[in-house]
Amino acid sequence: MLHFDPKCKKGAIWVSAVIYVLVGIIVLTVVIEAGIPFIKSLQERSNVNRARNTFSSLDQQIQDVAKEGQGSQRIIPLEVSEGSVKVEDGKLRWKIETNSKVLEPRTRVELGNLVIASDVDVSAADFTNYHVLQNSRILVNFTRYGSKDNHTSINTSSIINYIRFKDTGSQTTGAFTFFIDQNASSTNGTGYTELQQTGSGLASAALKAYVNSTVYEYDLLLTLDSKADFLRAQIENFKAK
Repeated sequence: MLHFDPKCKKGAIWVSAVIYVLVGIIVLTVVIEAGIPFIKSLQERSNVNRARNTFSSLDQQIQDVAKEGQGSQRIIPLEVSEGSVKVEDGKLRWKIETNSKVLEPRTRVELGNLVIASDVDVSAADFTNYHVLQNSRILVNFTRYGSKDNHTSINTSSIINYIRFKDTGSQTTGAFTFFIDQNASSTNGTGYTELQQTGSGLASAALKAYVNSTVYEYDLLLTLDSKADFLRAQIENFKAK
């Protein structure tokens, strides 16, 4: 004989309802957690686009004032909701830190007077007797030799004066010597040094040393990349005598 108990039926229905609610909560939680990185990425991209549009408008206002001549002026509101704005090296910089891939790393895009760059922290500058390449991690001081039109005596052992590591403040001692085929005669001769590019906010920058020795003629290229704590060295335009 079959016996039907209404109380048991109500209990089964109640348990089923609880299971459905729990499943619904779990699914909803997964969707929200998966969507958060995407939503954050959209917000960060929006911040970058807003900064770009603000600076583009500011650049246009500056050009308009310049065209109108002496006495022309504007009051231009600048709202900074994300990041920081500062004047540096005669340039107005808006820095926004983001984990989203808004631009490829070490990318620099120029839109007229507006430059949008990602992971670029290299600067290069010439001084009377030396050149300097630096980024956020190291500073490299190079001896300045002659010029394209005025070659002087040059020795590769004296090109790099020192490398300073910014996180510790320590500085290298001794000499960095560059030679070809273990031939000591290739280290000295006549030539010059020059920076391939100058300025700040660069993805990389390089110093070229032209060396005309008794055995070889070549360009020594020493390159500092963004975020790197080392130099890349390569030989170009090599000629054996």
